[in-house]
Amino acid sequence: MKIAIIGGGFTGCLLARNLVEKASFSEVYIFNKSATFARGIAYQCYEENSLNVVAGKMSAFSKHPNHFLDWVMLRKEFKNADRNMVAGAFLSRGLYGEYLDTIWEETQHLAKHNQVQLHALHQEVNTVSKNETGFSIQTNLASFFVDKLVLATGNELPGNPKVKDLQFTQSKRYFRNPWNVPYNEIDNQAPLLIIGNGLTMVDNLLNLRKNNFSQKVISVSPNGFNILPHRHFNFRYNGPLNHLPEKISLNELVSLFNKENKKLKKFGISAEPLIDALRPKTQVIWQQFSEKEKQLFMSRLRHLWGVARHRIPFVSYDFVLNEQINHRLEIVAGKLISISETKTGFEVVIHNRKRQKEEQMQVGYIINCTGPETALSKTNNKVLQQLLANGLITQDLLKLGINVNPKTFQTINSEGETENDLFALGGLLKGTLWETTAINELRIQCEQLAEVLINAN
Repeated sequence: MKIAIIGGGFTGCLLARNLVEKASFSEVYIFNKSATFARGIAYQCYEENSLNVVAGKMSAFSKHPNHFLDWVMLRKEFKNADRNMVAGAFLSRGLYGEYLDTIWEETQHLAKHNQVQLHALHQEVNTVSKNETGFSIQTNLASFFVDKLVLATGNELPGNPKVKDLQFTQSKRYFRNPWNVPYNEIDNQAPLLIIGNGLTMVDNLLNLRKNNFSQKVISVSPNGFNILPHRHFNFRYNGPLNHLPEKISLNELVSLFNKENKKLKKFGISAEPLIDALRPKTQVIWQQFSEKEKQLFMSRLRHLWGVARHRIPFVSYDFVLNEQINHRLEIVAGKLISISETKTGFEVVIHNRKRQKEEQMQVGYIINCTGPETALSKTNNKVLQQLLANGLITQDLLKLGINVNPKTFQTINSEGETENDLFALGGLLKGTLWETTAINELRIQCEQLAEVLINAN
């Protein structure tokens, strides 16, 4: 029995690890655009930057929650460190990348031991077609035939800004891919514009300064910068949000959340512990919402959820504040009106929400940090677009991801039926599960899908 996984980042390689351990498939193929397997984008391009989650919560295996921490404590640089302190530390992404390298090396050795042919192929998949016995996969170099197929393609590139004239996107000074910016090619002759004010903006700002970019950085997004640092480490909320009923509407949830938030405010505590209490339940809650409730959440509450949900270490937070205090970073809450290329960069027009007027600025470079595009028709992913066109996968109404059976991870086709041998993981499940990109969620998905595949084999 042969299985193929398209995507060789954290999710794809961790699924392979779970399959190899059970030796349930004679051959496992992993196709990856990058020559680097297991690390994924986040742990390749921002190696010196800190993780946004403490070390004690970064194990790749849910059944071994201290796996990463144990690995760290065996390293020379942590030999005399206090274990509890390390568990609560925000370690570097490069270090976590080394951890994933170790897991991948172990997986390859385990495959040989269990007589599983594990093929890690640095090849981009061009086409996928389904036949009576499985799937035919075509790359630039060869054709492959497998019985089952898993989509673990990870994050797509951000969508281009919503302005009328997109000619500027052809410029070498515009970087649509925020995870592959050639910082050494950026000079200090003009300010730089970052579109987006989220975690990726912070990462790029850190990297720009590390690469000696001293000019002013302007960051623009509809809501401005509202990222919060991690805090309340010693406080654990224990209230009604920990004991929700099996069925709860969006209105009921918001009402209860606001009530509990008022209670915390009386003690000088902000809302993050409430978000932490809800996080383990978000997938179940999201699936219970009606389409109307999901649309309402996306239009009115998505930003607020993101602010409280996506937090950064205090070190990163202080860095951003200092950049603002020293006038090296300007945060603008506004809407992009137009972008046109000039001889030295770009002329950008925005509508400043605070000042309620249009403003013009000249910048030398633009980095797009607006987050992964989820509408498949707007991505550059040929395989996903082809599968969508052929009816093997479908998108949810909000175009957040693809429809899957949340228990088996089988894709839902255009007939509303499950595809028995086609599966999906990770960010592709956002429309079905909403929260589906954190390590904890991904590792559980990999373990669960491995069990599904093994039982079906």
